[in-house]
Amino acid sequence: MSTPTALSLQKKSDWQPCGVDHVAVYGTLRAGGVNEIARLRPGIISTGRTTLTGTLHDLGWYPGLIFQGTQQVLAEVYPLDHALEQVLDGYEGIWPQNTGEYTKRIVTLPVALTSGSTKMMALLVYEALPATVQQAPVIAASDWLAWYQSKGVPPGSAAT
Repeated sequence: MSTPTALSLQKKSDWQPCGVDHVAVYGTLRAGGVNEIARLRPGIISTGRTTLTGTLHDLGWYPGLIFQGTQQVLAEVYPLDHALEQVLDGYEGIWPQNTGEYTKRIVTLPVALTSGSTKMMALLVYEALPATVQQAPVIAASDWLAWYQSKGVPPGSAAT
């Protein structure tokens, strides 16, 4: 994994694209999640899957991943254009107002493509900021969606 690059550490008045063509999602935006990306972009098709390395935290009905640690976390990869990125930035609380919960990171990782091959790709990932996960329990699972669904909590409800 390459070293993540911070893209949204400063408050910006004008939105700017991150410059990559794919996003990796690991939580509620995954297929089958309460906020699956297809709700934001009907007809979107996954490019493949990858593994993010860090620490996954339980933030209630959604997760937060930080790129510190050795945990392997499953992520789905989707094509990204400027319009979708702007919607995701709003969803993750980065733009138009930065809520201080997540930051944008660019990582280059191998992606297992749906065609069966593997390709190195630059990916946008929304990483939780340290203050966001400071008091949050660590999730000892590589697949957040399966872990959350196994708890029997209705989608969108706060886990206890």
